[in-house]
Amino acid sequence: MHYEIKGFIIFLLTYFILTASTCVERVEPGLTAADFTKEKREILGDLLKQTIENNPEEYVVLSRRSKRDSVIITYLQTLYDQATQEIRQDRQSTPSNRWRTERTWDVIVLHDDNRYAFSLPGGHFYVSTGFLSTLSKGYEIYYLMAFEATNISGRYLIDNLISEYNTSTLLDLIETEETTANPSLLNIAKTLRDDLAFQDDIIKEIDRETGALICQTSIFDRFGIQPILEKLSTQEQYRDTRPSYANRIDFIAELGIEGCGTIKSTGLYERMVLKNLPK
Repeated sequence: MHYEIKGFIIFLLTYFILTASTCVERVEPGLTAADFTKEKREILGDLLKQTIENNPEEYVVLSRRSKRDSVIITYLQTLYDQATQEIRQDRQSTPSNRWRTERTWDVIVLHDDNRYAFSLPGGHFYVSTGFLSTLSKGYEIYYLMAFEATNISGRYLIDNLISEYNTSTLLDLIETEETTANPSLLNIAKTLRDDLAFQDDIIKEIDRETGALICQTSIFDRFGIQPILEKLSTQEQYRDTRPSYANRIDFIAELGIEGCGTIKSTGLYERMVLKNLPK
């Protein structure tokens, strides 16, 4: 009898072990951030851009067909193309995971007195007229563009977005182009503009790469963030979503990046942007 009970217990233990092993084998690995390729980031970015354009009550987009507005947009687009040229060529990536070189990374200006700048995962850069009016020199806007381009290309933006929503949710939105889901594309667009904050250590890493990108692509002074920090208070929107850290200018100065120019302005920002901003 004793041996029968013992044998039965061994049988049960063996059964549970085999069952558990079978269950483990059947579990499929979950999606990871690596599944969000550059192609998928471009698709998501284009869907978000279209969502913004389809919501004029929330986002008033300056038109490229307007003569005055087109002067602003064309100038900014030229700078952004320059800042992102090396990134978009994407020489270091594998052929299966590169940015599409024929696709543009657009600059979109929003008529809004609030001060902010943000980007979409696929490369598009947004800035408000309120923020543009705060800037005064070309090297300031160039720093913002290089910062956001680094944010996009280095996966900082998409990884932060994945942390907020998870990979499966974002991939489902891409596949279905769902506008009524929770979260919707409009929800995500608002998060990118208003709430997607980055930790100090991430901002430092982006600053490190931004300085190198500026020196690689322009003759601008790489300290374009300095006057922005001096002008904006901690309560204003850009500082909330792209927070600064202690001794930021000292940190940037100590990076030892070579090859930069000292140009702060060519006068074009004042003529092309500040003189043409809508009142």
